Amino acid sequence: MILHLAFKNIINNGWRSLINVLVITIVLIIMVWTQAMYYSWIRLAEIQQSNWEYGKGLLRVKSYDPYDPLTYEDSYAPVPAELRAGIIRKEIVPIMLAPASIYPQGRVQAAVIKGIPDDQQVLAFPGGKLSSEASDMVPVLIGTAMAKSTRLQVGDIFSIRIRDINGTYNAIDAVVEDVLSIPAPSADISTIWVNLKMLERIRGAEGMASYFVLGNDKYRRLATKDFRYIDKDEYFADLYQMLDNERFQQVLMYGLLMLLVLIAIFDTQALAVFKRCREIGTLSALGFTKARITLLFTIEGALYSLFAIVLTPILGFPLFWYFATYGFPIIDGYDEFALPGFSEPIKFIYPLHEIAMVFLLIMLFTILVSWLPARKIARMNPVDALRGKVN
Repeated sequence: MILHLAFKNIINNGWRSLINVLVITIVLIIMVWTQAMYYSWIRLAEIQQSNWEYGKGLLRVKSYDPYDPLTYEDSYAPVPAELRAGIIRKEIVPIMLAPASIYPQGRVQAAVIKGIPDDQQVLAFPGGKLSSEASDMVPVLIGTAMAKSTRLQVGDIFSIRIRDINGTYNAIDAVVEDVLSIPAPSADISTIWVNLKMLERIRGAEGMASYFVLGNDKYRRLATKDFRYIDKDEYFADLYQMLDNERFQQVLMYGLLMLLVLIAIFDTQALAVFKRCREIGTLSALGFTKARITLLFTIEGALYSLFAIVLTPILGFPLFWYFATYGFPIIDGYDEFALPGFSEPIKFIYPLHEIAMVFLLIMLFTILVSWLPARKIARMNPVDALRGKVN
């Protein structure tokens, strides 16, 4: 009975109820869109980094610190015997890195040379392009960000100076075999990819590696005295920290939007003290207890949110469908910020569990702000309410 009466009261309020429901619906659409934006960004970044650099995990030499370029020179160790079977089956990719100086078009720049097998099958690199050498030129692959910073194009020739493990400098002439669109910034910026065997010869480090990319989770148990396993949380620590910083702004925006919703509901229910006092007095005269009157007005406030939750997927469907189908367009120049995931349109994935939590919070808060003024309504004297007298 109370539910039916609350429903009729909302319908009878006409435009006031409609405006409240639309305000909440618009807020929910913005929240769902924002939630999907952050969720899809982090998922895309994880996929791209896994496809191009992380695989199913990393075994990294213990002396290697990716944040300290001074460690690159000595970041190598012999390939452990327990990993050789996985390398033969092409389930593990050994990679060697070396700091180097490059001389594109007469200029000098610092770079990191990474050697990768030309027949690897774990990462997205087209290693086959590194299998053949054009005369005395060493074929190399670079990403678009590296090509932009060095102003190198396909077919350009430049020199590379590398120091071997004994401290002797070697120089080679390289030719850009291809410029790849690499969505993982850490595999592109300041990075040149070469054939692993060639880099081993130049460095005098045959049978050694700096880290291994795993193509199967079972190899994570094979951490050795020289190599340690890098789990997902450690590898994506920077990405997750960036997301946490963005989350603060997201929570702040959510708070402002929810405040807008709560003010609309609170004002509606608080004004009921003045505009619906005769109705309250009539209900009291008919035997409604204070608790039932409080429940009636609380349910009315909750119904606003319930109607908005139902309308959100209906009114927001064109927007949700568009971004799920065509994605969020990446503005030109974003690649210069080296943000993982911002190299292609972000097609939205809608996390139902997180969206359900947002809907639940909206419902709980609207119930709360509906209940607060309802307590004052229930304390009104029935006789004063029938006379339209409000204290």
